[in-house]
Amino acid sequence: MRIALFCPFTQGPTRGNITSVQRIARHLQLNGNQVDLIPLDAPDRSLCLQRLIAAPPDLLHAFHAFHAGPITRSMAHTLGVPYLITLTGSDLFDPALRDHPETLLALNDATSITCFDHLVAELATQTFPRIAGKLVVIPQGVEPFAVPVAAERTTDRFCILLPAALRPVKGIDYAITHLAPLAAERPELRLWIAGGSLDDTYTEAIERQAAGLPWVKLLGEIPHQEMGALYAVADLVLNSSQFEGGMANALLEAMAMAKPVLARDVPGNRSLIHHGRTGWLYRDGSDLCNQTRQLMDDPALRDTVARQARQHVLTQYSPQQEAGLLIRLYHSLLPAPGSGGAK
Repeated sequence: MRIALFCPFTQGPTRGNITSVQRIARHLQLNGNQVDLIPLDAPDRSLCLQRLIAAPPDLLHAFHAFHAGPITRSMAHTLGVPYLITLTGSDLFDPALRDHPETLLALNDATSITCFDHLVAELATQTFPRIAGKLVVIPQGVEPFAVPVAAERTTDRFCILLPAALRPVKGIDYAITHLAPLAAERPELRLWIAGGSLDDTYTEAIERQAAGLPWVKLLGEIPHQEMGALYAVADLVLNSSQFEGGMANALLEAMAMAKPVLARDVPGNRSLIHHGRTGWLYRDGSDLCNQTRQLMDDPALRDTVARQARQHVLTQYSPQQEAGLLIRLYHSLLPAPGSGGAK
């Protein structure tokens, strides 16, 4: 089977959409499928589309209803093949993208829609009632990093790692603001922010906010393959996103490495983290500060819950399972051999 994956983001700072598409493509290929990656942000986008017209795949898969859905819908109609869309986050939670007419057209015409968890699926069907009968939940996979041989961890500081590209939805300003009182109280606290800039205005605001705060360190863009070393030296991994369209890759990666995670209580995080069993959820800024303090003081609890989280993630969110469920869905969307339908 040959599948074309339409990727809205392939260049610039690492983001969840890029990580997910690359992982899925790799495991589809490991299962014997041919995969064409269509980079919608690349200069040769038109050439890639022309190649599809010359040799049509069996189906098309878009990763984002607004940024990839419309062009995928157009190409599917041109080629006479089915297409599906994976909801990835802002296409459901950002009103400007969610309510755009092109988003609605792409979703309504798609043969199938996928999302990463049941809580997001409930919200999606409330928002887009017409997709209810074709929405499929396929849990996200995670590929654990190799654990560095000699990861240096110091006992005189408590390192909180916040992996996030710099853009408003990631709530980095929120995290700094609400951890500041605790940092004043506990001088060993450090906040490391790992991610490149996706919004110049927001990045400048974060740089101004962090200036003069020795406990905050902006690490900038870290190549994805090097993130394992950062997770290894972190004492706690933080998520402060205003929304998550599914299971945050950074949380999955941290949990797979047996790192304790503390995340904002939003649907995507709520579906992944069982509070007190595989991580912790905070409701507001005061809760973030208080739970961080408690976790700083209880390393045994951190380690116990982190081990439980690792076991949960490795058994429930394997990339092999993710690819297998996608392949099964792909086959169900194709016409039966000899039916005479579209490819």
